Amino acid sequence: MKIRLLLSFVVAFAFAQAQTTLTTYSDFTATDVHGNSHTVSTYLADGKFVFIDFFFTTCPPCIASVPYVNNVYTKFGANTGDVIMIAVDNGNTEAEVLAYETTYGGLLPSISGDAGGTGICSTYGIGAYPTFILIHPNGSIVEQDIWPASEAILTTVFEGHGIT
Repeated sequence: MKIRLLLSFVVAFAFAQAQTTLTTYSDFTATDVHGNSHTVSTYLADGKFVFIDFFFTTCPPCIASVPYVNNVYTKFGANTGDVIMIAVDNGNTEAEVLAYETTYGGLLPSISGDAGGTGICSTYGIGAYPTFILIHPNGSIVEQDIWPASEAILTTVFEGHGIT
């Protein structure tokens, strides 16, 4: 466990500038750990922005970002406003993601690694965690890696794209 935690730090900081190389979203449908289905193209067709938080459950920077992401999630309507926020896990089971939510208070709907999250991370070319991206309703990825994570930065990014 300690080795994995240390490796998490090394990976997270060694690739701190890593981001998705995609400029246009890649559609997916996946079911979160609470049984709700999410399809990116459906949200975009409804005129919503889509924010994706790519994470894994033992990633220290991912854990540290949970309070900021939660505050922004609540501030911008908890998926009832202009933006849909989801989390996509890399490599963990549904039980591990549920434990992560319980332990750290994660509010975003989370897709576990074994429910398709690992493949989605691969499709998006995610190499550092957490990686936060924002997809415009027209399908373009307008923010390829929002970093560092803070409530102020996330709020500024959202408002800068007209999200209220």
